[in-house]
Amino acid sequence: MEKNKKISEMLKNIIGQRYDAMALKMIKDEAEVPENAIYPMRDDGVHMALCQAFALSRREGKTVYMQKQDHWCWAPLIAYGQVEVKKGTPEFNELLPVIGINDLDAAAAFIENMPHLEPGIYKGILTSPLATAEFEPDAIIINCRNAELRTILFAIKTQTGTTMKTEFDAIDSCVWGIIPSLTKGEYRVSIPDPGDFQRACTSEDDVILSVPKEKYDELIRGLETIAHIGMVHSSFQMGMEYDFARPRFYNKLFKAWGLDEGKIDKNIPV
Repeated sequence: MEKNKKISEMLKNIIGQRYDAMALKMIKDEAEVPENAIYPMRDDGVHMALCQAFALSRREGKTVYMQKQDHWCWAPLIAYGQVEVKKGTPEFNELLPVIGINDLDAAAAFIENMPHLEPGIYKGILTSPLATAEFEPDAIIINCRNAELRTILFAIKTQTGTTMKTEFDAIDSCVWGIIPSLTKGEYRVSIPDPGDFQRACTSEDDVILSVPKEKYDELIRGLETIAHIGMVHSSFQMGMEYDFARPRFYNKLFKAWGLDEGKIDKNIPV
């Protein structure tokens, strides 16, 4: 799809992204699954964690379709609506002592409030490199370095006029970093969790940004804006230059404040 390709190219050119972004779609009708999709158990006889499917799409350019029986990690099974876990059930009680919260009442409340899709609606999870995805993603997942995320945050801010809000957890980044994009239409930033690092070989320097489909046009406009004003990732080079050239509006502000003016950065048209 043209919009997928456009966003993919803009991310590569403007933020200097290493890998293609990933397209994620929740599947209700398996007739929507592309013929080239890999089914882990059916095709390779293996189980995998969802973060490993993400890695296959992001780093190896593969389209992966995860059904319930393919999963090898508990959290996405719950969060993506593949199973239902209710308070008081043996499965719920099994989780209470292992999620890292000592107070069992607090642990129970945490599990109950974990972001999730309604059970029984979706048959599986489809992932693909964004540039080659022949479907409209429900969310775009962008693995980037801190500096690359900085550029995207600036782009988004040009459109929203505000700072981005998110929630962090030390674990289950595939839940906290993505599900609210699907259920609330929110941008989300998360840090790859230990399983993502250990089993999906994701860099410790990575940050994950999830963009819901409601925000695609906004993201495009934001990226176009910062490209126009010269604030792309490649514009910034390390160097301890003093009295450095600055955008022209700096001189106007400093003059108004009775401070020294200086060289103008002619590459930034503001």
